[in-house]
Amino acid sequence: TKLILNGVIASKEADMAYQMYKEEERAVAWRIEQPSYQLFLSKRTLLALKENMQLLDQLSGIVRSSYEANKTDQSDYLKVRIEVDQISIEIFDWQQKSHIAEAAVSRQLNKPLDTAYPVKELLKRGPLSLTLPELEKIALEKRPELKSFEVGVERAKASRLLSQTEWLPDITGRIEARKFNGEDDIREYDNFIGFSVPVWSLVKGVGGGWASAKKEVDAAQALYIDMKNETLFRLHEAYAKFESAENALNTYESSILPTAKQQVDIAISSYEAGRTDILNLIDAQRTFKNTQIGYYKAMSDYEMALSDLRLGVGDDLKNEGESA
Repeated sequence: TKLILNGVIASKEADMAYQMYKEEERAVAWRIEQPSYQLFLSKRTLLALKENMQLLDQLSGIVRSSYEANKTDQSDYLKVRIEVDQISIEIFDWQQKSHIAEAAVSRQLNKPLDTAYPVKELLKRGPLSLTLPELEKIALEKRPELKSFEVGVERAKASRLLSQTEWLPDITGRIEARKFNGEDDIREYDNFIGFSVPVWSLVKGVGGGWASAKKEVDAAQALYIDMKNETLFRLHEAYAKFESAENALNTYESSILPTAKQQVDIAISSYEAGRTDILNLIDAQRTFKNTQIGYYKAMSDYEMALSDLRLGVGDDLKNEGESA
């Protein structure tokens, strides 16, 4: 009994260590994914700002042509140039953020911190088909860290049972064969069976050992329940962020981005026709710029929330609408 229970305890400890190893594997992937999506945001924001710089150069040419044709005054041109300089400051700032994001990725990959990474293409995504209750079920079944705590309860129960059976007698057996001097054949066989009763183990158990083992089980169960609640809370938190980011992405793609681009086109046409002033044109350009940055921020938040979901659930969620 003692050998069997000691084997069970050792097996549970090995299983706990394995589950924590699997959890750390997922955590390593998460620690690489999170800065990579920050890098995606910084790179895409830089592209958006440079695109807006080109747009402002176009506006500057339009304003200069209007000024040369005496359709506007020089202040309009100066206002556009101020906007160009402000965007150049933003570009420089985001270049530094991009460098820090690249260094964060390189640190996780154990690469030189000045390693440059190409800009990712826009991520293809599909709706997450799993509902929150389904994600909860998967998390309770697959989250390695939670499984480690669950196995810890089983280990504590096996340890309690061992403490309750340590007082059982140990059985020993012996077989002896005897020869006498000058004889080649064995003349006698002796068989011996003995029992040793570990009375001290019984005394320790009655004196508090068994109660202590029970408390260890209670503590392991409490830790499991606490970890279960923490897992479900983090899952709800990640799912809420995912839903929010997905809603923002859908709104940007269906309405905000097309409207902001259309507003710029209308403002340019109206300015060229003399129906609006330069401030309206600059305001339309700023709205378009902020809309692009907001869109990439929502996309980055979407992927980071999905990464949090994968970590919280303990599953890759493949073939369930996950972005590649």
